[in-house]
Amino acid sequence: MELKHKEKEALWQTFFEQHAYLKETGGWHLSLERLLGEALTPVAFPPKESWKELTKEGLPLLQHEDLLPCVAAAAAGQLDGALSLVLGSQDIETPEEMHQSLTDLRAFAANQEAATALFTALLQQDDAAIRRLAAEHELQETSLRLFGWAVIDALVPAEAKDAAVWEEAGWTRNYCPVCGRQPVMAVLRKEQHGRARFLVCDGCHTVWPYARVGCVYCGNQDLKKMKILEPEGEEAMRLDVCEECHAYLKTYQGCKQINQAAPDGPDECEEIYRHDWATLHLDLAGQEQGLVKRGSALLPSTPGPDEGEEK
Repeated sequence: MELKHKEKEALWQTFFEQHAYLKETGGWHLSLERLLGEALTPVAFPPKESWKELTKEGLPLLQHEDLLPCVAAAAAGQLDGALSLVLGSQDIETPEEMHQSLTDLRAFAANQEAATALFTALLQQDDAAIRRLAAEHELQETSLRLFGWAVIDALVPAEAKDAAVWEEAGWTRNYCPVCGRQPVMAVLRKEQHGRARFLVCDGCHTVWPYARVGCVYCGNQDLKKMKILEPEGEEAMRLDVCEECHAYLKTYQGCKQINQAAPDGPDECEEIYRHDWATLHLDLAGQEQGLVKRGSALLPSTPGPDEGEEK
């Protein structure tokens, strides 16, 4: 169910009224997403009909040798313009520390070789290379990751992020079929015979289907080593916890106040809860329990894509 612009604005307004502490952070992220989405042209992907064949061995689209350098070069070429747009926009209020960090990043963007190396490292999940680039150019690693993935996200065609595409292609692995990142959260959707689980990428924001039961990170299937935490006052979300690897997965289970879901599709509240920053309070709850967060685009990559893969 695709929401119209005014409907999205009204939905976010209601959310911020209920979660005032997220208004500044959320407003910045939403403005960044909108600005880059309007300014950057998505990269031309291979025909959709070929995606199933291209990914059948488990290699994500953006890690193919033909597409990776193309996307990395396109992102590097547009990095300076994207930064100029954000820093010069009157529609986005960037906190002072972040503003300085992005200003420093502009000098880095002028070096096309270094910028291309950054996007190549992001797509290959090469944490050592990202750390090295941050140190060599005296940049904040978090800023490199945040803005770098924001640019990549804007360059990925919307069609490639659609769960229906990957459901049809039969992709059921525990990492993103487009960029290869492990998921940052999950959503449960109503279907004719119960609810199905879909995973959400925090890098390119692709959604894809996955097995209903089990840990998406380590592959643990023993329900005795799995538990659910339901934070008080947060009926839409829960934490699915694996006691084997001590990781948690934020899971959207539906919004009771606004629940006009189609029988086989997402409800309108999912527009909000697919954003990782919208549930930062749940991360705090997870940390208080000594649990590990995975999948965030701001964090180093988790273990390789084959670990915990559904068999």
